[in-house]
Parts: sequence; structure tokens; C-alpha cells
Amino acid sequence: MAATDGTASGWRARWVTRENERRRKAYEAAAEAWRRRDNELRQLCARADEPEQPAQTPVGLPVDLDDDEVVATVQAGAELLEVTARHAAGLPASELTVVPVADPVRSPGPTKGIAVVDAGTAVVTDRRLVLIGRHGVQEWPYPQLTGVAHHPEQPFTLLHEQGAGRIRGVRVPPTAAAAFRLRLTVAYADAVAERDALLDRLDEAVVAHWRTQPAAPAPATPAEAPAAARLALPALVAAVAVLLALAGVVGTVRWSAADRPVVGMDIGGRPSTDPDETSPSAAVGAPRSPTAPTATPQPDATTAPGTSRPGTALVPGSGPITSPGPGPTGGASPTRPSGQPSASSTGGGQPSPSTGSPSPTSVDRCGAPENPYGYNYCGGSYIDDPAADVCDWFACVDTFWNGKGYLVQCEDGLVSMTGVPGGPCADHGGTRRPGYV
Repeated sequence: MAATDGTASGWRARWVTRENERRRKAYEAAAEAWRRRDNELRQLCARADEPEQPAQTPVGLPVDLDDDEVVATVQAGAELLEVTARHAAGLPASELTVVPVADPVRSPGPTKGIAVVDAGTAVVTDRRLVLIGRHGVQEWPYPQLTGVAHHPEQPFTLLHEQGAGRIRGVRVPPTAAAAFRLRLTVAYADAVAERDALLDRLDEAVVAHWRTQPAAPAPATPAEAPAAARLALPALVAAVAVLLALAGVVGTVRWSAADRPVVGMDIGGRPSTDPDETSPSAAVGAPRSPTAPTATPQPDATTAPGTSRPGTALVPGSGPITSPGPGPTGGASPTRPSGQPSASSTGGGQPSPSTGSPSPTSVDRCGAPENPYGYNYCGGSYIDDPAADVCDWFACVDTFWNGKGYLVQCEDGLVSMTGVPGGPCADHGGTRRPGYV
């Protein structure tokens, strides 16, 4: 037994030693992974804030560059990817940020829904991304892109072009993914005048990661030792577990076999409900009263609903089994009545009380107004394609629909879209935070 002063001996002391060692190793591994990620994010922030240095163009590069076009980086061993299933699981979302590869050394296999169609050399300039492959030259001018999407665990980037065409991307060697992604994202942000927004997103990533710093574990105490730890040999623990499982199975079989009602036996003082079954009294020639009416068989615990035939037997002492009724059905998202003024026209971000709550339960949206689309300020994916009636639920700036990026909240509470000339919240105190879905 554990001593009252917190000391222990015997099996409890051995368990405390093993448990503290396990907790220490788990904490050190988590802390090391956290520090590595923190260092990567801080380096990305520092390098993204530095002025771009032109890269030296290799001699004989088979691509025609404009006279004032600047090469940011050249990456050999790149592959051209094509998305074969747009809704395949695991595809990254488009957002203006740089995502380091989780583990460049142990990069997992290819994602389903993506095929390699060519390979060659990728060239990032201040105007476009060019892939010089074996089957020709592919290029993506930055103004024709709606965004780039970096996979967090695999070293490839998808390039979302305007229109409903196919989605293509570029995969580079895992060890070169961080530098390549940074050069590509910075060049794209400069071309679409979103360099400041990119720096803000990188700063937010550093702050968000800092809040996830793992805490040191509390030391184990003898009182926490489970009873199973008293068995020192693991094989003995496994044997006891098998015996307990077998005992449970045997008990279940015996219970169901011994207590299952038999057709014709008297259950709870009531006769069998099978009309074709002869009652025990009739079998021994017991006289029947000539004036007594014939009893109509009543369904009991052994009768299936809707029939006089015996149904599924129930365990004695258990209540009747009733099928659950239909669960609550989710109502349709509320729509604003005809003629109802929008939130943007009234100056408020909340919908009119007459429209009702858009959600049956209270949801924490981190300050975002109620809306039927799940838009919030807590976290998720960027809102790069907001609903047509978003300004009925949020208070929007006058130039909201002039933006081509994603939804953000200004310091004065109004919402705007990035990509607006001069900045999304230039006249509203600056950008406060992005919106998510």
C-alpha cells in the first residue's frame, strides 16, 4: 500500500518510476517537435520580410524571359501534378500563407486524386511560375491565379486558376519545399499587392503556434497506480484479461439459454399466445367451462407486435423494447423576408430579431454575428468565396465586392475582402483579423 506521506514501496513504487519515465519521454518529444516548428515559422517570417534578391538564371534555360523579369528561384526535379478528383479527401485549401512541410524526411505517399503528368525544372519569377517539362512548357501568370494551396504534410502546391478549368500543381523534393514555397508565395503576394497580408498571416501563425507550447507533465503519484500494475509480468496481465473476457462470454450464453421462454410454457401466470399450441390443462383432459368465453390471445413479452405468433424472446425482468421514434429533424437555414433591410444598411452586424436565430444551438463564433453559413473568427479555412447575402448578416464596407481575396474584419468591426486596391480596411482602422468557415 502507498504510505500516507506520498512515498511507496513494492509494485506501486515500480509503477511510479515507469510512468514518470514514460511521461518525461513523451513531453521531450512533444517539446522538440514544437521548438522545431516554432523555429521554422520564425525563419519564414524573417525571410518573407526581407527584400527579394534576384536569383542567378542558369545558362541555357529554355524559357523566354522579359527584359525586366526577375527570377526568384530555380528548382530542378520538380513534377507537374493534375487533380483528377476535385473533392478527394486531403487536398489543401487555398490561403495566402506559407505552410512548412511537417516532416520533410518522412514525407508520406502521394495523395489520392492527384496524378503526375510531367517532370522537369520549375522557375519562379516576379511575374509567373514556369515548369519546363519533357512534354512542353507550362506557365501560370500570377494575375490569372485565385490562390496557391500548400499541402501541410507533402511537398506539393496546388495552383488555383480563374474559371472552372482543371487544377494543377507542382511538387518539389521535400528538402527544398520550404524555400520553394516561400519564394513562390512572396512573388505571388507581391504581384497581387498582398505582401502585407502575407506578413500578417505569418505573424498570426507564429502567435498561434506559441500558444500550443506543451506543458510539463505532473509527476505520477502512488495513488494513481492502477490495480493492474500489481501484476508485474505483462503475460500475466494478458492472461487475466483473456480469462475475464471468457467468463463474460460464458455468463452471457448461460443466461440466454436458461432463461429463454419456450413456446407453450406459462410465463408470469399467463397462457401461451400461440393459438395452435395446446395448453397444459387441455393436454391432461381438464374440463372447460361451457359458459366461459374463449379468451382472445393477448400479446405478452414473447409476442411480436402486430401478430399472435411468438416473437423475439426477452430476458426475464427486462422491460419491453420499443423502437425509437424519429429524431429531431434539422430545420432549413432561415432566409431573410422580402423587404427586410440588410445588416449593412442598418449599420449592425446582427440580423433582425424577426429573422430568428440561424442555428438551433448557441455556437461560439469568437465575436462574429449569427449567420447560417458557420462564418466565424475562431479558426478554419479562409472565406474566399462568401455567400451572396453575406452582407445581410455582416456589416460590410462599401467596397466589399471589389476584393478578390478572402474575408477579413476591420478594426472598426466592418468586414471587407482582401485584394481591394489600397488595402481591404484602409479607411477603417486597418485589418484586425480574418474570417473563417
